[in-house]
Amino acid sequence: MAASKTHTPPRIGVILAGGYARRMGADKPAVLLAGRRLIDHVMDRLAPQVDRVLIAGPHAYDTELELAPDRGTGPRGPAAGLWAAGHWLLQQAPEATGFVTAPVDAPFLPSDLYEKLAAGGGCAIASSKDGAHPTFAFWRAPVLLEQLRAAPSDKGLALHALAEQCAARRVAFSQRHCLLNINTPEELASAEAFISENN
Repeated sequence: MAASKTHTPPRIGVILAGGYARRMGADKPAVLLAGRRLIDHVMDRLAPQVDRVLIAGPHAYDTELELAPDRGTGPRGPAAGLWAAGHWLLQQAPEATGFVTAPVDAPFLPSDLYEKLAAGGGCAIASSKDGAHPTFAFWRAPVLLEQLRAAPSDKGLALHALAEQCAARRVAFSQRHCLLNINTPEELASAEAFISENN
């Protein structure tokens, strides 16, 4: 009799690409850093860590990634992307236990983000000496959707609060700039300088 194969749930990565980017003054996923779009930087760093990558946002930005657009129901704000990704998971990858998220403006995200955040038994968020960064997180789908269903649908839900409701543990990352979010032209210039210094 042939030995049975152990089935490993697929690793899912979600790029959070919603929002209005008012401080940047441009469509953030398409902003260029070192000649490449932010979404391409994030995709190249996240894709080797997972089996499938999808975008939670308005469109796929001419990538070949799967898309989880806002559903028009559920909480507003950053949590809307998690709501969309959670429902995508139920429909498209129900065997997965959860998914890791990374914001579209994080071009230096850690190469071990998925490994470290998904290692425990529940939800987890990344942290650094600057505090918690809940856009870099691993969300267990049943816990996440239970909390989001209970959230008011007429207002936003802060991810820090959501992480607390999901009893997310904090996982420390110490590499320089690995959890950097580029929110302003000044931060973009700083990221350009960092790349120049390290090439």
